[in-house]
Amino acid sequence: MAMDELVPKMRTWKLNSTEKRWQDLIGLCRRHGLKGLFHQDPFTRRAFNKPRNYPGDAELIDYIYGPEEHWPAPEASPLGQCVFNYTIGSPAPEGVRARRGYMADAIDRLAAATPGPHVLSIAAGHLREANLSSAVKRKKLGRLVALDNDPISLEEVRRCYSRYDVETVHDGIRRLLTGQADLGSFDLIYSTGLFDYLQQSTGRRLVWGMFQMLRPGGRLVVANFLPDVPDVGYMESFMDWQLIYRARHEMADLSMEIPEEEIRNVRIFSEENRNIVFLEVTKM
Repeated sequence: MAMDELVPKMRTWKLNSTEKRWQDLIGLCRRHGLKGLFHQDPFTRRAFNKPRNYPGDAELIDYIYGPEEHWPAPEASPLGQCVFNYTIGSPAPEGVRARRGYMADAIDRLAAATPGPHVLSIAAGHLREANLSSAVKRKKLGRLVALDNDPISLEEVRRCYSRYDVETVHDGIRRLLTGQADLGSFDLIYSTGLFDYLQQSTGRRLVWGMFQMLRPGGRLVVANFLPDVPDVGYMESFMDWQLIYRARHEMADLSMEIPEEEIRNVRIFSEENRNIVFLEVTKM
């Protein structure tokens, strides 16, 4: 398929260009006739159009999970369906699926080791890791709280997971940043998609706010795309999907607001495709 040649070339163009030159190339891509062809793909088109006024909304992420869940693909022309099959199978979506699997496994491991643990998901989206978690479905958690600023996303969470006693909180991160959130204390707090859009200083403050809500021995987990993901050029140009990428040392830096004596362990690792990196901090 032509995408097999184009997408790697676009990554090379981005990595070898100055910022001004890359922005010029993005403008050229968006004026080119290829844009109309690629936008027959529902995934590419939704990312570009941002119907909820922000990139990477929960419905877009559901397109990525669709093949694993055997959900019907969104309507598209034959060409659009072909491009869709390519884009949702590319490295960034593969990383997103692995990220979901990791968090579902983490919840299950926690529930096996700790009776009735309390779990908080920040910027939860549709909370689709719940689909993969036996602990959620068997109601082995004391609390599972989904916090998100998008009321449409939370409505979907309630529709799908209220039967598992999932709580929803409609809120942004402002009160978490100032330590004023009154959500309780938790054994696991995680955020898988939010940090891709946060500046480093904001990310550090949020990690500290998350850490303060942990119970003794509790863990926080945040995920972020690594730099130079193979489809970065296509994402930034034809999808207008701009992320803040972090290397491992930048993930470690997110924990620097936390006093050293309060930390039991810090772990940095990537998912199996090596496109997304995790920071895990365990409290004393």
